[in-house]
Amino acid sequence: MKKNSLLTIIAAAGVGERFRFKAPKQYAQINGHSIIERAVKPFIDSSYVSEIIIAISKDDNLIKNQDFYNSKKIKYVIGGATRQESINNALHAAEKEYEYVITHDAARPNIMEDDITNLYKDITNSKTSCSFLYTPVYDSIKEIDSKEKTKDKSKFYLVQTPQISNFNDLKIALKKCIDENINCPDESFAIEYSDLSLSKVMGARSNIKITEPGDIELLSKFLTRSGTGFDLHKYEAGDGIILGGYKIKCDYKIVAHSDGDVLLHSIADSILGAAALGDIGKFFPDNDENNRDLNSSKIIKYCLDKINELNLEIYNIDTTVICQEPKINPYREEILQKLSSLLMIPVSRIGLKATTSEKIGIIGENKAIAVQSLVNLREKL
Repeated sequence: MKKNSLLTIIAAAGVGERFRFKAPKQYAQINGHSIIERAVKPFIDSSYVSEIIIAISKDDNLIKNQDFYNSKKIKYVIGGATRQESINNALHAAEKEYEYVITHDAARPNIMEDDITNLYKDITNSKTSCSFLYTPVYDSIKEIDSKEKTKDKSKFYLVQTPQISNFNDLKIALKKCIDENINCPDESFAIEYSDLSLSKVMGARSNIKITEPGDIELLSKFLTRSGTGFDLHKYEAGDGIILGGYKIKCDYKIVAHSDGDVLLHSIADSILGAAALGDIGKFFPDNDENNRDLNSSKIIKYCLDKINELNLEIYNIDTTVICQEPKINPYREEILQKLSSLLMIPVSRIGLKATTSEKIGIIGENKAIAVQSLVNLREKL
């Protein structure tokens, strides 16, 4: 596969009549970014794509507000009254004749760079005229007729974009459909109509096409990033432990290089993990004297600053403290309030549980405490 060898065409000339939005559906916002911004980004980032042509409506006044508008990879053409006319206009506007062209819907914002790579590999290996993404049908299907007959779903699958086609084959196939006034729901249909060969690659059910307003809420559920964290420290005799920034008076203290706040350490690791940044040992190594007796709230602040740089925020946290002593529930509300203040999220987004190890192992012998955490991050609204 050659880098900078693909043309990409984004169909964005539709008005989305079923979406019931004041602007075309591709401009609806999800967590601070428009649908079309999300749909275009993987192609801008892909090393295989050299040129992106976006087919827009002649009355489109919103395209200039998109974060990709001035990208050197992108040019714009006026689309036609139908999808095949829009794609055809874009093909003829290409700077050169490519071997392959990948087409995509502006209303499918949840694809990954891997989808582009997988399609490219498939068409070059299969030597077909078009390769497309698909997913199996999992729900029952009934045929709309007087008897409402149930069909065998194993004989059907759902077709998605992006799709990749031989450049010249697609040109010929689209011209045939336009000349014969045949409506093409997608490019694989045009290739099929011209009796050219097809192949397919398994896609993801999360690659939904935004059609109805409720699809926005559905898509937002796919846009969280999860991370887990685990930390364990030994006990020794003392006058109390710090947990979630709150001091619990007891007959133990935590053995640690820093203040030993095992709860904040676990949460910090889960935040960094969800953001794919590593773990706290990478940023706060325990062999660094600067970190001796470090207040763990500074670690949390560092983590929050890092995810802020990535335009991410904490959506929710669930955490479990594992110890025999001290009992955590009497201090649960105080710890939650402290966590809420440190993490800058409401208590309603923090799950805090406590359990024992049933007197098994080092924790059961009351010689250690551990915490397991899970965090979900999302893009800032």
